[in-house]
Amino acid sequence: MKKIFFLLSFIVFSVNNTNAQLSLSDADYDALNPLDCAGIDNGGSPNFTDGAGNYTPGMNDTIVLCPDLSQGSKVSISFATNIGYTWNVDGTDTLYIYDGDSPAAPLIGAFNSITDPLSFFVQASWANVSGCLTLVFVTDGALEGTGWDANVSCGNPFQPFEPHIEAYINGVGSDALNPLDTGYVDVCFGDSILFIATPLFPNSFETNGFGYSQNVDNCVFDWTIGGVGQFTNDSVWFTPPQRQGYYVDLRITDIFPLNARTTCKVRVSQLPSFAGTGPVEDTVCLGQNTNLIGGVTPTDTVGIDIPNGELTAGGTFAGLTFLPDGNGLQSQTSIAFAGFDNNAVVSGPGDMVQVCMDIEHSYLGDLEISLECPNGTIVSLVNANNLAIGMTPGGCGNAIGTFLGNDTNIDGGVPGSPAWTYCFSEVNATLGTMCDENNLNSYWIINDYGFQAMNPAGVYLPDAAWSGFNGCPLNGPWTIIVQDNQGVDDGYIFEWSIEFNSALYPEPEGYQNYVVSDAWLNDPTIISGQNDTLLVVQPNVPGDYDYTYTVIDDYGCYYDTTVTLFVLPQPEIFNDTIACNFGMNVSGTVAYDGGVWSATDPNITFSDPNVDNPTISSTTSGVYSVSFTDNACNTEVSANIDFPPLPEVMSDTALCSLTLSATGTVAYSTGGTWSEPTGDVSFSPSATTLNPTFTSSGSGVYTITFTDEVCVIQMLLKLNLFRHQ
Repeated sequence: MKKIFFLLSFIVFSVNNTNAQLSLSDADYDALNPLDCAGIDNGGSPNFTDGAGNYTPGMNDTIVLCPDLSQGSKVSISFATNIGYTWNVDGTDTLYIYDGDSPAAPLIGAFNSITDPLSFFVQASWANVSGCLTLVFVTDGALEGTGWDANVSCGNPFQPFEPHIEAYINGVGSDALNPLDTGYVDVCFGDSILFIATPLFPNSFETNGFGYSQNVDNCVFDWTIGGVGQFTNDSVWFTPPQRQGYYVDLRITDIFPLNARTTCKVRVSQLPSFAGTGPVEDTVCLGQNTNLIGGVTPTDTVGIDIPNGELTAGGTFAGLTFLPDGNGLQSQTSIAFAGFDNNAVVSGPGDMVQVCMDIEHSYLGDLEISLECPNGTIVSLVNANNLAIGMTPGGCGNAIGTFLGNDTNIDGGVPGSPAWTYCFSEVNATLGTMCDENNLNSYWIINDYGFQAMNPAGVYLPDAAWSGFNGCPLNGPWTIIVQDNQGVDDGYIFEWSIEFNSALYPEPEGYQNYVVSDAWLNDPTIISGQNDTLLVVQPNVPGDYDYTYTVIDDYGCYYDTTVTLFVLPQPEIFNDTIACNFGMNVSGTVAYDGGVWSATDPNITFSDPNVDNPTISSTTSGVYSVSFTDNACNTEVSANIDFPPLPEVMSDTALCSLTLSATGTVAYSTGGTWSEPTGDVSFSPSATTLNPTFTSSGSGVYTITFTDEVCVIQMLLKLNLFRHQ
């Protein structure tokens, strides 16, 4: 359930009770002769009169009423028409009241029985540092009334102050709230925020030298972070546990106790999705170009998606509102709702779950409390007064002495503690109306100060049916109206809340991050498109090749992703080589997915052209080109195979000579070597001469061998040499 809290109060003055009387004819109670605030207090009864009988015509009397600032900071006056009070000033006569110590001060108002027939209340404003009021009574000669019997008070009322929050990301830098106090703190996930309460106390004793003390050390600080918990102290550290938004509510309570609230919001950067970032194809051949997708331009965003962030719906809070004691005086405080759907209206009592109040008052019979919806419809919650001046007809009496809450029964005194909470609901009521429970059922208990008070246990039925709110718009100002119909007794409404049916609340507030800068980290293989959403790359080494894409969002948060491109190697075969005996068994071929062998010369054949390492054969000697085309990248690599011819030597020969010159020897360009096992034959000029001269040492049959240098093929020659006789 979501609750919206508000705070109101009746004024309090810290005074004593010595029954002094004041008159319009008295000398001025100016700053040099101030009122004895303790001496003039008489428990709320009249202590200030214009004089006995009817006032006289032609009056133009002035009196200045200033407080003794050591006792109280502001003068106030209550005018009423009951319980000993009188107010009878003809409509042709006027009481002017000025907010200061002379008629030159700002005019608060001009009053008579036509403008204000029943009652009114005036108090020196907080802009009026003197705390004085100046009264000027002007009469003509037409008609005269009896004047007034009123109550003058001076003391230390609650002192409004300004709640402020500052926020420092990771405890450093400048205040990160934007706008100040009530705005947003935008952080990256993992950041911590130091929240510091920095209230201003312009009306405190420390500032002005009078009033009561207000400072950071004597105030209570209550922090509520939505979905996380509650904390105290004038500063708190908060590390968001999730990537979402958080409402932060700060309530500051001074020693009066007066509280003031302010709220701000935390938004945590959302983790972007890089699901669309990466290569168009995840595998590429070495030396070939391919494309990477990912980038942000003024007109396009590709490869990155940032989800929405959400904050849970939060509330709006009102500060303390003074409810002056008197007959027929109304005080109001309004809260403007704007978070519901535009056309949302109350459709039945179940839409409003309950209204709760932390309240005290020493006389239930004084009060009427109503709730007004944005279209002006008013529904009564408590109608305990039946005087004609009441705002709601009827009422259960005007002499109900039962208290509300933990009141001390000290008029003008500090409130009781702790406060009691009373709740009202048509759908969840466990009790009748407050009037019924008091008059018929005596549903009361004794409070902490010994007085009979309405029992806060249970839920009271409101005085009027909540069906009266049907058709009221949910958006707009909802207003609590409190009317005090009699003098003397006072009290406080510390806080109140409206709890609406949770089904009425709209979707949570959302937020959307966006990219403010992005880049692919520099890499020598990026050919083009660095500032576009489509990059051209040409990886230069085989295997896994990484590229990194980075973004910075509007919260200043850095994110990156690394995409991997698998680079296929180029096929590899043997280098140019020599193959003996017109055949070659291939080895060492490298290909990612195999390939096909081919040759343009028909003399070349392959044992199987589709295997990586076939046998390559030739029918004749010579240099032939063969090619291998891999299946994965269709890349062709070639090499030359030199098939040397078989060596040839002359035929066996018989000769009547010990010397013979060889002829017709055929061998590869590297030649060969001649040898004879007995050593009886020599070769000239050398054994490596292709056609040397053979010389034997004597007659005989010799076996001569020619060994091919490249392929080590041996050819034999038999020579039968005879010495010539």
